[in-house]
Amino acid sequence: MARPSIIVGNYKYSGTDAHRTLLSVGSLWRHHLHDVKRDPTRVTSVAEDLANSLTSLVDLDDRMLELDLGARLEHLGELAASKIDEIDPRKLNTWLANLWPMLVKLHTADTQDPAKPNIGKVVGIQSSTNSVPKTSIAHGIVNYDGLEGDRQMARTHHGRPWQALCIWSDEVINMHATNGHPITRGSAGENITLSQLDWSKVRPGATLEFGSVKTQVTGYAIPCKKNARWFTDGDYQRLSHEQGAVSRVYCLITQPGEVAVGDVANCK
Repeated sequence: MARPSIIVGNYKYSGTDAHRTLLSVGSLWRHHLHDVKRDPTRVTSVAEDLANSLTSLVDLDDRMLELDLGARLEHLGELAASKIDEIDPRKLNTWLANLWPMLVKLHTADTQDPAKPNIGKVVGIQSSTNSVPKTSIAHGIVNYDGLEGDRQMARTHHGRPWQALCIWSDEVINMHATNGHPITRGSAGENITLSQLDWSKVRPGATLEFGSVKTQVTGYAIPCKKNARWFTDGDYQRLSHEQGAVSRVYCLITQPGEVAVGDVANCK
């Protein structure tokens, strides 16, 4: 029996979306701490808030208190996912609504210095109704569920509201192409290709704005074997955030709007 959908403000979570979001708590936490110095006091505070929010869904096992905060969050998320059919839908709705405001607090003290703006431009927009590579279009409409006309074929690991858009750096694509790999815009499934941004600053917790669209970066896109074809040796892990500032990122839409090739892009 399929789990019912949950409407969380402007966002619709299918039963699978809610389940996979709980399963992803540990990885989302790691993504928000990856390769950046966060204020330790703030990290502890946010971790405790997130752990407390999860214990509103499931009981805390005393053994979890022996775990470090990151491991505790991962364990609580997995436990909640395993018991999702027993959770009060109203409590789950509240938890989903509060997840991203909690995580973005990690980024608050780390916001881009306004004196050093990180500004670039949109150089590609790509859409597809099934798989990669995606087809280039000149402009698009972005709703809370993503780019109009675009849909991921496999929904198990894709398509959450916090994965509404996949965004990538044109400079990274060009680097791979220059090294002899048969990759171009849209090959790896990104919807929006941006240029001239300091990609090391495009990380979970940051905001990305382009055209009239505003987004929150929620996590790194994990490479899958379907992208092996874009590399002469099949090593698709070149797309991983573990390799440096080279990863695609996922975004939650905070303000729908329109985007066109040539629009200014701003990372904050």
